This record gives sequence, C-alpha cells and structure tokens, in this order.
Amino acid sequence: MRLRRAVLGLPACSAAVLLAAQLAGAQVVERVRIGDQARAAHGLPPGLVVELASPADYNRRFATATNGSWAGPAYVARDGSSSGISGLDWTVTFDERQGDADAVAAANLRRGWTSRDQRGGLSVPHVVGNRLVGTILGYYYLMTPGEPDARFEASLAFPLDTNLHAVVRMELNEPPTDSFVVRDIVSASTWNRGQALLAMAGVRLQGNLPPKIVSAKPIERGRRIRGKVVDRFLDAVLGAPVALERSAGARWVRIARSRTGTTGFYTFKPGRPGLYRVTVNMAGFTAQSRPLRAGRRAR
Repeated sequence: MRLRRAVLGLPACSAAVLLAAQLAGAQVVERVRIGDQARAAHGLPPGLVVELASPADYNRRFATATNGSWAGPAYVARDGSSSGISGLDWTVTFDERQGDADAVAAANLRRGWTSRDQRGGLSVPHVVGNRLVGTILGYYYLMTPGEPDARFEASLAFPLDTNLHAVVRMELNEPPTDSFVVRDIVSASTWNRGQALLAMAGVRLQGNLPPKIVSAKPIERGRRIRGKVVDRFLDAVLGAPVALERSAGARWVRIARSRTGTTGFYTFKPGRPGLYRVTVNMAGFTAQSRPLRAGRRAR
C-alpha cells in the first residue's frame, strides 16, 4: 500500500520503470480501442488503444470490447463462517465533454459515495510497441462508503485530444466489509484499496498519437538536416513518414523520404544549397517544419 501510493506520485521515468515491472507480472492485459465515432471526430489513428494490466493476483473472469471483470484470491470471514472470491470490475469509456481530467474523472463516478479515500494526479505511460515515448498527466478519484464497508470505486481520466478523455472506472465490491480478510491477515478494505491503486497504475496508452510539431535544424555545416516529430503532448512519434522538400520558386519539390526512428528523430542529406523544409503526413494529419537553409556547395 505505501509503495503504491508513492508510485502514483513518482516522476514519469521512475513510474515507467515500476510499471514495466508490474506489466511483466500481470496475469491479464486488456486492450480497449477508441470507438469509431470518437476516433473519427478527433482524427485519431485506428491502432490507438488503452491498456489495463491486472494486479498479479487477478485473472480474467470475462471481457467485452469495453468492460470486464477480474477474479482475485479468496477471502474468508474473520469468524470462519463464510468465504468468497475477491474481484475487480472495470469499464473504459471515452468522454467528449469539456473540462480538465480532474473534472472528467469526478463526473464519471457512479456510486454516489461521499467518502473520498484519495485523489490526485497520475502520469499515464504512453508507449509505442515496447518503447516508452512519454507520459500523459491524468487525474484519479478513489471513493468508498466508509468504515466498516470495504468497497471502493475508482475513476481515472486522461486526455487524448481537446475535449476527449479516456476514462477508466473500476469497482471493487468483494470482499464487501472488514469482517473479511484476504490471505488470512489482510483486512478487506486494505486489500481492495491496494488493488485499486495497483490497477490504476497499470493503465497506459498504446500507439502513436497524430504528429503535431516537426523540428528541423542544419547540422555538420548544413550537410545534414536533423529533427524530431512529436505529438500534442510532445511525445515522440515513431515510424512517422517524413519527406524532405526543397523550395523551387513558388512550389516545394520532394527530394527524399524517410521515417522517424525509435526516438522520433530523423536525418536527411539535403544536397545542394537551398531552402528546405520537412513534412510528415500520418493518420490524416500533416505537419511541417519551418523553412531553413541547408546544403553544401560543390568544390
């Protein structure tokens, strides 16, 4: 518990390392695609998904395109009179209302419980394949009816675009009260709280967001042009198709093609001196660098 509370407040690089370790130990990784209507309205690529990693002690009960349930270890009554299986139910939606992540997360709480256990910012890892390209700042709430009730509701929201947030809701209803324990000694409320925090820390965004900014600068006395392509959160865009163009009067002529590498950077050899720019066209979005002078004169 104390460890996971610290993780939620760690810098992005440290949180990413701990998340990688948790993903490796997760029993289940769920992948939820953005709905076609929201994706089309915001021009997002089809391969973009929200991933949820279960805590290590949980397995899948069932899963649909947008919701599911995980089953955890058994719990028993303190007096031994009854028992059951702990659980975590999850739902992923995409909210197009105006507002920041704090307001969107609060608006997606459903149980009406007024006892707030925790709330705060959470850096959601943004990955492409197995490579971390950055983090997106979200916000979460963790609510409960209060003692001796051990149930929890969590709501985490993080932005994907202007007026578009991914929202992950979780409910932990079993074990229901602190008259039960998990693993013989862990009180029900302590267990459910810890699993909610673990599950929220296991949320990440998988895939490139559309390119937004293309940087370009001459290096090696103009013999090369180097730059980087990033999205609206300044995260690197990997494998983006880039083109080098040279000014030819009133028009631009494409003279070379390439792709950004595993850190979002590219390099071109411009050839003869002139005015150049770099453009990228990906997922229906076009971005371009400022024009710059580069090239090397023949001897």
